[in-house]
Amino acid sequence: GSTSATRPPPPPPPPPPPPPPPPPPRANPPPPPVRGLPSPAPGVNAAAVESLRRFGGPAPARKPAGGLFGLFGGAAAPAAKGPVQVDTSLPRHLEAQGAEVHQLGARVRELFAGGQFGDALGVAERRLDLCRRTYGSEHAMYATCLNDVATFEQVFARYDRAEALFEEASKIQKKLLGQGHPHTIATLQNLAALYTAKGDAPKAEAMQLLVQALQLSSSGGGDGP
Repeated sequence: GSTSATRPPPPPPPPPPPPPPPPPPRANPPPPPVRGLPSPAPGVNAAAVESLRRFGGPAPARKPAGGLFGLFGGAAAPAAKGPVQVDTSLPRHLEAQGAEVHQLGARVRELFAGGQFGDALGVAERRLDLCRRTYGSEHAMYATCLNDVATFEQVFARYDRAEALFEEASKIQKKLLGQGHPHTIATLQNLAALYTAKGDAPKAEAMQLLVQALQLSSSGGGDGP
């Protein structure tokens, strides 16, 4: 009989392609953005930015209208024995400088809102110098400008200068407004935030206790008229 040719076995299927390599791990993922603020830029202290979010940032630039350039907004709240009157009027030859102080304050807030902390510090420094030449170094407006510069020094972790500026502002406010005035208390809150950002828990706790005691005393009305 006839014999059929034996067919060779089919070739084996090609091996599957290797899986793609996993993406390289991110060594230092960026921190999540602080609510209401952009992510901290290089060189910016994240804890200090968080304290800005909590405590309000630089003082709003509000034009004086017979009241006080208030830290964190508004006119000065009346004290228990009557409102604290601080004269923010200027001689005619200084009115243009006063208007520029106001404009620079608005610019500081704008830069702060955009996360441009370095530029904001530069404008705040200019405003502080102009305020000193316009209002003098023993004025509530000057204390507000000190607070703004100190705020941004804190952002860049230059804690020694920030603390010195906050303390200088606090001395002016205690002298002009009194220990329990909202603006004075706000500066003490800034100091508490500074101590928290630098990791000094005992000082931060002590300052917060002082702030709470002053707030309680103020809300209770203090002594009668």
